[in-house]
This record gives sequence, structure tokens and C-alpha cells, in this order.
Amino acid sequence: MPRLADLWGQAGPVRPRARRPQLKRDSLGTRAPNTQSSQMRLLIIGLVVLGALGALWRWGTRARVYRKVPLQGLRRYVWSLLAQMGPGGFLVAERREGAGFLQLAMRSAASETFTVEFGLPEIAWSVGAFDTVGASIRAQSFEASFEPGTGQVSRFMRVPLTGSSEEVIDRALALFQLVATGLDWGASPTFNVHFGGPLDLPRIRAQTAAALRGRGA
Repeated sequence: MPRLADLWGQAGPVRPRARRPQLKRDSLGTRAPNTQSSQMRLLIIGLVVLGALGALWRWGTRARVYRKVPLQGLRRYVWSLLAQMGPGGFLVAERREGAGFLQLAMRSAASETFTVEFGLPEIAWSVGAFDTVGASIRAQSFEASFEPGTGQVSRFMRVPLTGSSEEVIDRALALFQLVATGLDWGASPTFNVHFGGPLDLPRIRAQTAAALRGRGA
């Protein structure tokens, strides 16, 4: 009678089972949470950036009017022009107490240097003091140029302002004050302010990303 050992031998040697590759365990449980935390953080940052850009897009497509802004209060709006608007963007401050307005247009923004242009038309509400205002502006070292106008505008004055953000803002406020005084708009005129033209979306994205990186550091 064949023995069990003999039958086993006839069947041939038993092949060892192939071992499954073992994954190294993280005994402290630190890897997965860190990965999930990083992914969640990136998701939150992405949502914040998208929300900010969406809000800016809606802001740029609507002509929102900021009312009853005093002359010195125009500083923050000039800052907004420099921070957000692209070439061709503009700011208009319409006088509330009567006819007249102040306006700035963005010309360029390169690194930390900005160029904007102030424009004043010679029209019904400015014609009586146009030359006087031009002379006072030049007396304060502003570079004013004059060109023929069209339609109801007989002439047009252009005053470029170039420098850092703070330099341009200070010069713009000084220019606004000269014009308001020269046109006899009173001691404390107020304005309704609105913006127009294209937003500088690449610059806004860069500023938003830098701000978010700074908060996360």
C-alpha cells in the first residue's frame, strides 16, 4: 500500500507561494492626512482666486457709481485705478454741485511705474477759466499740452503723470485741487465717481496669488 509520503513525492515538490508585495505602513499615520490637507488647501485657494476674479469681472462690467465723494476722498479711487485697470481704463469724478468733472485715464503700468493722463476739455463750464487753469498747472511744474477739440470742445488739455503709485496719486490729488480751485468749485466740492474700460486681469491674478501666498506663509 503506497504511503502518503510516497504519493507526495510523486506529485513533485511543492512550489512556494508567490508573496504579495507589502506596502510600507505609516505607523504614525502622517502621510495621508498631510496629502489631504495640502489638496484641501489648494482647493480652497483656487476657489478664493476664482471668486475674486469673478467679483472683479462683475465689477468691471457694471458701471457702479460711488456717490458724495469729497475732493480729498478721491485718493482711494485713484489708487483703485492704478491697482486694477489696464491701459484704456479710466476714472471720472462728476461734480455734484453743478456742471464739470475730473478725469484720469490709465496709459501704462510696468513693474512699479505707472503712467496716467489727466484731461480737461474747454467747454461751456470751463471756457471762462481754461487759460487760467492751464497757466496755474504749468506754474506747478506739470507738463500740460493743448490740442484742438471737436464738436462742443474747442480745445483739450492733457497732463501726463508718471511715477510710482504713491507719486502718481499725490500728483493727481494736487492737480485735482488746482483745477477745482481754478474753476471756482468752492471749498468742499463733492463728486460721483465711476470707472470704465478694461481691467488688467493678469496683474490682478498675480497680486491675488501673492497675497494668498503671503497669508499661507
